[in-house]
Parts: sequence; structure tokens; C-alpha cells
Amino acid sequence: MTIVMPRPVKDSKSGIYYIRVRVPADLVASVGRLEVSKSLRTREPSVAKERFAVEYAAFQRRWAVLRATPEPIPLKQIVSLAGRVYQRLMAALEDEPGEALIWEQIKRLNAQTADSEGALEQWYGATVDEILLEEAIATDEISRKRLLKETQRAWEQATEQQHKRALGDFSPDPNANRFPEWSPKKKSTTPSSGPTISDLFESWKRDHLANGKPENTVKDFSQKLEALRGFLGHENVERISPRDISEWTEHLRHEKELSPKTVGGKYLVAVKAVFRLARSKFLIEQDPSENVTVKIAKKVRSRSPGFTDDEAKCILSAASKIFDQSLNMAHHNKLACRWVPWICAYTGARAGEITQLRKEDLSFVNGIPQIMITPEAGTQKGGQYRIAPVHPHLQEIGLLDFIKSAPNGYLFHSSTPTSNQAEVLKRSENARDKVADWVRDRVGITDKRIQPNHAWRHRFKTEGRNADIGLMYLDAIQGHAGRTAGEFYGEYPIETLYREICKLPRIDVP
Repeated sequence: MTIVMPRPVKDSKSGIYYIRVRVPADLVASVGRLEVSKSLRTREPSVAKERFAVEYAAFQRRWAVLRATPEPIPLKQIVSLAGRVYQRLMAALEDEPGEALIWEQIKRLNAQTADSEGALEQWYGATVDEILLEEAIATDEISRKRLLKETQRAWEQATEQQHKRALGDFSPDPNANRFPEWSPKKKSTTPSSGPTISDLFESWKRDHLANGKPENTVKDFSQKLEALRGFLGHENVERISPRDISEWTEHLRHEKELSPKTVGGKYLVAVKAVFRLARSKFLIEQDPSENVTVKIAKKVRSRSPGFTDDEAKCILSAASKIFDQSLNMAHHNKLACRWVPWICAYTGARAGEITQLRKEDLSFVNGIPQIMITPEAGTQKGGQYRIAPVHPHLQEIGLLDFIKSAPNGYLFHSSTPTSNQAEVLKRSENARDKVADWVRDRVGITDKRIQPNHAWRHRFKTEGRNADIGLMYLDAIQGHAGRTAGEFYGEYPIETLYREICKLPRIDVP
């Protein structure tokens, strides 16, 4: 399950969309809340999405302002910022200024505010804060008061011009150019006092790829580290405490509704891997994630995780008749539904390993057909290749004929040899998921206690034990790690594995 990134939230009663954003951990005390929200004033999803982007950016600027040290603003910049009020008012009423009497009244009200700090705040305070927020400026009280006054003067000037327009005089304002062009003061580029999360991730990424590890892990870890950055609201590693990491895991569990297994086994694992490597390279002195754990309740098992005989036969029977069914499904996906369950049933392989098989992954050694399951075809857990003998029943039902007659390349999707790893992975996973959906929706194996693809892997182990196949051979065929150092020595020849796989009984289906 992937993290649910910030997006518009629909109110169940009114149907109006809202933006709800978690306050960064280091700003909760300043804001006084854990979460802030604001109505997007629409019931249209597309409009809500557009407004959400604007408001989300505004919240990020607000966080930047709260973290910044207040600094005085030079008068030239103050006048430039006030000029925005003038320019926007002039542009908004360029064609239709309205009645002259309205502007005469506004002129009188403007004059009344000129010498009253309370009135200036009441009339222009929100406008000034909005302008400062647009530029993420944190300023002192004196500069803010000067900006209030200049904003009042900008209103006076715009009022005078709109009154002229209301009387039919649209001549240019001779004083319009008194507002200088905005040129923000450049901040010092003093380097950070310590490494950032991005720095540590890049270090880990270089090592990971240099060791020949899969690129898809980089993408996955990047998303996990981005989730941490989003929660913290910064990426200064020196400011991250073990409590911050612990609160992040709680946030993922309770607010993002991720399972403890996902939080601990994916999100926390990614962060720990990056921080642990950084610690080993002396990039950081302390690893804030080191002692953080996520408790995972022991799963209650109320049935075998593998398919029963009836379930297995039901799926395999439907698979054999897939091309007789009326399905709105691409040809490659039909081929996957036809063959992936059968291959998994007799090899115990992961469905994703089978959906990335290529024609060239079938070979013969001393007349024995074997399938090569290799990371060269896409991705491979553990990064190790293995061979799986083709059971005689698979040969009888035409698997070898199908592979031999298939065009070169991938058997169950349309990737080509020039496709990048990410594309191959995506298409392999899509084919795998199509098989799972077909098992659930069309075959009708709906028991949520079993996984529609992975249950073959459990069943294979059970059936292998029943057939007196040695556990070491079952592990070799399935790609399970050996239990002792001795098991890593030597090889398992295809003749040996074929001898053992032939002990598996045929699965006869109607």
C-alpha cells in the first residue's frame, strides 16, 4: 500500500471540498494545532484540485515564514510590495470602475484611516499579511507598520484614478511608475550546518546502484524519505530526534491509515537503511531511527495460506478455458491468466517472477526443460537467479509449445529489450495484478484470508512435503534461502531438481 499524499477532502454532508494539512512537527507549538484546514469553496473535483494546489503552496510559504528570522524590509521593497495593491486594483476594474459616488465615499474612508494604527490594521492588515506570505517574508513590527502605511497610500492613489475613470477619464496615471519593480533581497547562501535527508539519500543511492541493486528500490525509498520530509517540514538531519521518527510512524498508522506491517516493514525500513549507511560513513554522529520500532501484532491464522484442492482445481480449470470466456481483457493478460496459475502451481514461484518471463528463459539441459528465473528479466528478490524444472504435466498441457511459438521477448506483456527496468517492472506487476483480479472477480476465489497469487507458493511447499520432496530441493526451486552455511555450497543440478519435481502429483481438472 502506498502513502496517500495530500489531496482535497470532500465533506460527507455538504459535498464541499477542503484542504487539510498536518502542521510540521517543529511548528505545532507556534501554530497551536496539529492540523489546519480551509474550505476550497467548491463541489467540483477538478476545481478543488486546482485550488488545492494554490492553497497547499500557501501553507508551505506560511511554514517558511514561521521558521524564518524576522528581518527589516528596506523602504524601496516596502513601496514595491504596496504597489501590488495598486496594480491589482487597477487591473481588476480596468474596463468598469463603477459609479463616481462610490469612489468619493472610499476616498473619505481612506483619509480617516491615515493617522490611526488601529484603523490601518483593520482595513489593510489582512492584505499586508497576504502580500508578505506570497513572498514568504518574515519581518519586524516596524517594517510591517511601514507597509501598512504604504498600502494605505497605494489605495488612495488607486482610488483617485478609479474616480477619474468613473468620470470618463481613462488617461494613464502619471505617478504609476513610482512603485519600483519587486527585487527581493538576496539571502546569504551560508551552507547548512549539517547534512540533509536528501544528502543522505543520495549517498545511499550511489552505494545501492554501485552494488548492482535494483533501480525500483531507489524510487520506493525516495517516496518513503519524501514522506518523512513532508511530515517534519524540513530535512535538517541534526534537528531530527528519535521522538520525531516515532511520531512519524504513528502519523502513518493513525492518520494515513497504513498497517503496522507497512509502516515498519517499508517506511521505517527505508529510513533506517539510509540513516544506518550514513552513520557507517560518519556522515552523521547519531542515527535518530536506530531504536525506533513498530510493534506488529501476531497475525491470527484461521486457515491455511495455501489453496485447498478445490480452490486450486477451480482456478486451473478456469485458466485452461480462459480463451473460451468472453472477457474484456488484452491478449497478453489472457495469456497470463492461462499460464501463470499453472506455472506457479508446479514451481511455487512468485507470480511477479512468472509475468516477467521471456521466451529465452526456457532452455533444455540434457533434454530436460527448465525455466530460468533471473533478475535480468526484471526484478528478483534477493538478486539471485535460479532454475525451475518444467513438470511433466506442464509439458503435456502445452506450455513448451506455447513458449516456443511465442515471439521473442516477454511472454505476458509487450515490453521490449530496450524497455527500461521501471517500465518492465510496471508491466510485469500489471499482468500479475490482472491475474489476481481475475481469480477474485471471475473465478470467484474471494476468501480474504488467502492471497490470490501468493497462495500457490504456500500450496507448493505443502504438496512438496506430502510428496516427500526434500526441503532443500523445495527451497532451491522456490528461491528460499538455505538454513545453514553448508547449504550455500555446491549447486542443485537440473537432473536432481527434475527428479524431485516429478514426485509432485498431477493436478487433474475438469
